[in-house]
Amino acid sequence: MNQTKTQQSVPVAASNRIVFLDWLRVIACLMVMIVHASECIYSNDYSFSFPTETDRWSTCLINGFVRPAVPLFLIASAYLLVPLRTDTQTFFKKRFLRVCIPFIVWLLLYAFLPALWGEFSFAEAKQNLAQVFINFIPRESHLWFIYMLLGIYLIMPVLSPWLERVSRKEEKWFLVIWLFTTLFWHAHERFGNIFGECWWNPYPVFYYVSGYVGYVVMAHYIRKYLDWSLRKTLYIAGPCFLIGYLFCIYSFYTRSFNVETVRELELSWQTTSIAPVIMSFSAFMLIKKINITHAGINKVIRNISDMSYGMYLMHMMMLPFIFKLCYSLFFPPVAILATALLTYLASFIITRIISCFKFGKYIVG
Repeated sequence: MNQTKTQQSVPVAASNRIVFLDWLRVIACLMVMIVHASECIYSNDYSFSFPTETDRWSTCLINGFVRPAVPLFLIASAYLLVPLRTDTQTFFKKRFLRVCIPFIVWLLLYAFLPALWGEFSFAEAKQNLAQVFINFIPRESHLWFIYMLLGIYLIMPVLSPWLERVSRKEEKWFLVIWLFTTLFWHAHERFGNIFGECWWNPYPVFYYVSGYVGYVVMAHYIRKYLDWSLRKTLYIAGPCFLIGYLFCIYSFYTRSFNVETVRELELSWQTTSIAPVIMSFSAFMLIKKINITHAGINKVIRNISDMSYGMYLMHMMMLPFIFKLCYSLFFPPVAILATALLTYLASFIITRIISCFKFGKYIVG
C-alpha cells in the first residue's frame, strides 16, 4: 500500500488536521496523570511501600493499564514530523519556540516556586536553581520526558533521509531488532553486562538500535504501511494490548513482595521494555480508528489537545496536593482516578488562561 493511499484514509478535519492525534494527546495526557496519581500511593522515587493490599492491587491494575502514556506522545510527534518536511534550521526553530522555552520556564518554576508555600526552604530553592540546568531536581522528575524528546529531535534530521529511502523490508527488520532490545531490561537482571557492555564501554552492539528511536521508526512505519480495517485492528491490537497488560500487572504484583527498590519493582513497566512497547503500538492503532465527525466534540478535543503540552508541564505542581485530599476521602482506586481527573481539569483551565496572554506561548507552548 503506498503512502498516499494510507494518508488519505486517515480522518482529518477541514483544516487537514489529523483528528485522531488530537484524541490521542487528550487520552495520553490523562494517562500520564493517572500514572502519577497512582505512584503517589507507593513510590518515594527510590523506595516503595503499600499501606494496604487494596493499595497494591489498585496501583497494579490501574497504573499497569496506562503504561503507554509517554510512548503515545512520542509516537504522535514522530507520526507528524518524520520525514521532515522543512529544512533543518526551520525544524529546530519551531521546536525551540514550541518545546524548549516553556520547558526552561517550568524547570525554573519547579526549582523555586514551591518554596513560596513552604514545601522547601529558600536556601534549598537556591540550590535547586544551581542544579536545574544540569539535570532535573526530584520535584520535576516528570520532565525527564522532555530531555528525551529533545534528544530525539536532534537526530530526526539524520533519520529522515534514511526513512525516505529505506525499503519496507529493511525498516521492518530494524523494528524487529529494536523489539529484541526491549528484552534487555530483563536480560540485564539475569546476566548483567551483555553483548560487549562493560564499565569502559557503555555502548554495546545493540545500543544504537535501542531506546526511544524505535518509537520514531514505528510511527513512520505505521503511517506509511499500516492502514488496517477496524476489524483487523480489534483482532490484532486488542489481544496484543491485553497480553502486554497482563504481563505488566503480573510482574509488578509478584515483584512487590520480592524487591526493595522502585527500579526493580517497575522493571517490566519501563517504556522501552517489551510489554509497554506492545501496549503502546496496540493503543496507537486502536486510537487511530477513532473517526468522530461531530464538529462540536472535535472542537473540544482540539482545544484540550492544544493545551496538552502545558498541562503536562504544570500538572505535578498541583497533583500531589490533590492526591492527599482525595486519598483521605475516597477508596484507593477512586482516589487515583479522582486525583487524575481533578488535576487534568485544573491543569487545562490554568493552561487555557495562560495561553490567552500574548506571552502565553512561551509558558505553555
